[in-house]
Amino acid sequence: MALFRRLFSSNLGQLVIEIVAVAIPVLLLEALLNLLPASFLQSPAGDVLLNILAAAIIVVVFLLALRKLEHRSLSEAGLSRHQWLRQLLLSFLCGGALMTVVTIALAITGSYHITGIHPFAAFQLVLLIISLCLLTLLFTRNKRIGFLHYVLFVFLVFGFLPTTVSLLILIAGVIQEEFVFRGMIFRKLERSLGSWIALAVSAILFGLIHLMTPNSTLIGIIAIMVTAGVLIAAIYILTRSLWWAMGVHLGWNFFEGPVFGTQLSGHVLPGFFSSVITGPVAWTGGSFGPEAGLASILIIGSVGFFLCLRAARQHRMLPYNWQQRVPYNTRSGRTDIPVKL
Repeated sequence: MALFRRLFSSNLGQLVIEIVAVAIPVLLLEALLNLLPASFLQSPAGDVLLNILAAAIIVVVFLLALRKLEHRSLSEAGLSRHQWLRQLLLSFLCGGALMTVVTIALAITGSYHITGIHPFAAFQLVLLIISLCLLTLLFTRNKRIGFLHYVLFVFLVFGFLPTTVSLLILIAGVIQEEFVFRGMIFRKLERSLGSWIALAVSAILFGLIHLMTPNSTLIGIIAIMVTAGVLIAAIYILTRSLWWAMGVHLGWNFFEGPVFGTQLSGHVLPGFFSSVITGPVAWTGGSFGPEAGLASILIIGSVGFFLCLRAARQHRMLPYNWQQRVPYNTRSGRTDIPVKL
């Protein structure tokens, strides 16, 4: 009985329980969906169904574990309801900007070429980017939602229309990965082992999970570890917000796939452009996508390590066994405190 009590009360024990509680129903879901025709499962509708159901399972398990097992609030886990939409929008733009810089670097070196775009889709993309930038500007000047915000939200939705299916798949995928890797694995490891070890372990696991994706390579897996694994964990450390982690991740994926028309973790998603990537696979990422190339490692990896250093200078990197060294009132992990990245 004492063993079970220690298991339920320790961070690592709770992490094991949460991972098992996620893995079992997700595996059962995949087994049940395999009863459906293969043609449906391989279609966009089947992909959307699988990802949304898996995301729903992970969210439910996470919320139940947070309340029943950890006895913590949503804010303590990084899901504060205070300005959550503002955080998502700003972080989405940041993620998109990072992938835009990577794509520009590929274009300058002659590795990225646009092969086709529909005129109306181009108009919607321009409207999407303009409304996204104006909304970001409004949110930085005024945190409250007003009439202009609603107007720009309408334009934003209109701009997203050509990528509705892709966006649903990406949102569901981001929820799955961020709730598991930052919400569960990183957060629980950090409480026991400190920020640096938690960052390293979660980044390695995040890269290894992409071995199951099509066209994965060793360089690609290392790139995922160095870029997304480090960058998103550093952003979470600085903001203590899963909204920021999900927004950056979604913006990165959305611009890499539907916007610029390149492969995303070995998958091709319909969007605004059709394009082709040429040149050395080590530089471009090849058929896995730009996120798996040296261009991404140099640009996004540099930003990630800069944010880690910034977090260290601001004393946001928690040491080993930090819970035994700090006062109780510093453990709340509130996400409604403004943080400048």
